[in-house]
Amino acid sequence: MRRRSFLKNVGGVAATVAGAQIAQERTPAEPGATAAAECPAGPFAARAERRGPLSIKVGPIRVVMRGPMFPGLARFADGSIMVFAQAVEEGGPLTAIRSEDGGDSWKACDAGVDGLGLNTLQLNGGPALSTHYDTKPIDGEPGWRSTRRWESGDSWRTLHGPLEDGRLFLPPEEFDAGEWQWFHGNTLEMPDGHLLAAMQGIYAPSRFRTFIAKSTDRGRTWRFLAHVASLETLDDPERAATRAGWCLWGPCEPSIAHLGGGALICVMRLVNDDHQPLLAEPRETYRDLSYTVPGDGIHPGTLPADRYYEPGPSSAPIVLSFSHDAGATWTAARPMRQARGCFPRLAWSSGVLALTYGGLAYPRWGNCIGFSTDGGKTWCDEINFGPFLTTGYTDVLAVGPKRFLVVFDCAPPQPWKNHAAHWIGAVDIEVG
Repeated sequence: MRRRSFLKNVGGVAATVAGAQIAQERTPAEPGATAAAECPAGPFAARAERRGPLSIKVGPIRVVMRGPMFPGLARFADGSIMVFAQAVEEGGPLTAIRSEDGGDSWKACDAGVDGLGLNTLQLNGGPALSTHYDTKPIDGEPGWRSTRRWESGDSWRTLHGPLEDGRLFLPPEEFDAGEWQWFHGNTLEMPDGHLLAAMQGIYAPSRFRTFIAKSTDRGRTWRFLAHVASLETLDDPERAATRAGWCLWGPCEPSIAHLGGGALICVMRLVNDDHQPLLAEPRETYRDLSYTVPGDGIHPGTLPADRYYEPGPSSAPIVLSFSHDAGATWTAARPMRQARGCFPRLAWSSGVLALTYGGLAYPRWGNCIGFSTDGGKTWCDEINFGPFLTTGYTDVLAVGPKRFLVVFDCAPPQPWKNHAAHWIGAVDIEVG
């Protein structure tokens, strides 16, 4: 069967899916060796990649959860790391695991929150904080909305909350009180102690935009700071974002990172692949179900069951914007060359900016990472670290100088009902 170029040129897929490693002769572990060194080899091989001047070590994929999807990462004051993930349906209850050795080993723990587990972070010299994504208008107080949050003083082992006294102010002349306004990005603590949250909201029918809110009281009270992007404000003279034929939500699912000195970067999703996604021509046979789906397995299940679909045209691009004044103003967002799909996430370490994203096409398949050493102005070619059917939701956390932990999910296409087939993968990536 002839492969399309999409599957041949997505950042080293052949190297990633090298198959089960042949059992090797093992030597006794050296004194002080980690437990991981004594474990059996997994089915996915580690590899080295070269991207221009960057030498990148991509560790083996490790299956760290079975059943959940939509993973997210958080690190706490004691150095422990948690993965939050949705245990059942999209929007359902959360489950979690914790690592106390930098992501090398894991154990189950209580998530403690509901929602998505987004906006969970450790405050400097204070508690850990998690803000629920939803907000609701407060009757009789134009512009004000209620928020919910949890706090922990012991690295998320015991929690206070949900605390219902939180408030968000959005100018009523700019925001419709009846529409969704969500903490659906991430939250940063700036050097002066104030918090910035990347948010998304509906401003026109089925249209999202991204904006920033600021808190000076550790997440109890939030106020609108600045708009970042909407479809109308994109810097896209060649129409790279819209010419491919995808339906677009508009800038949403934002992630922001602080690069120092008040410089910020924001990346955002555009694509709405819930509505009339672009599909490849179906086939009567398939080669590999790791990237192929029968028609009745694609939401809403109306395509023929005896036809098979591989990933189709590349998804709509991720867009990015910059601020040079701690988030008060932003450049017009522009499409990225390679990054595309869903839920982009950022992490910054020792001058290296990492960007993850997933759902490179439809059915959603593939999870990638790219790097920038000039604050997001230019990016290396992507590396596909999770070449599986997926929700496209990834996360990335800096765990050391130029060292990153990434997580992704393997999940059949929407509506993601086959939970026995779902798993969360973790990969260690180091940039030299």
